[in-house]
Amino acid sequence: MRTRDVMTTPVISVTFDASLSEAARVMTRWGFTTLPVVTRSAKLVGLISETDLVQAGFPGDSATGDPDTGVLLAGHRTVSAVMRPCVTTATPDLDATALAHRMTEAGVRALPVVDDSGLLVGMVTFQDLLRVLPAGEPSS
Repeated sequence: MRTRDVMTTPVISVTFDASLSEAARVMTRWGFTTLPVVTRSAKLVGLISETDLVQAGFPGDSATGDPDTGVLLAGHRTVSAVMRPCVTTATPDLDATALAHRMTEAGVRALPVVDDSGLLVGMVTFQDLLRVLPAGEPSS
């Protein structure tokens, strides 16, 4: 079994210039904990998690003089300000066992799937993998 057999498509994502409020709306609407961040041409540039959004909404001491530490208001900040670069990805042809190992080693529960040109073609989660695990024999 390959990644393409378990990944979710089409992918719901946000562009790097979307507001943090928009990213939060997309996450809550679809029940996601992580969203891929793409360019306007669908090239993967990073990920944004609900943790990133919560931390952005409660930035701590705004007296530091950092202009990007303001409280999340009316979508003034963009996803690019708080997203994380995507270090680990999968390809559609990656074996599902290798995919599970990659996700476990990276400590992630969701992994973007990209083609050879870096375009986002799918997302895979541990839930996707659990759905296709072979049923084990009951213990006696």
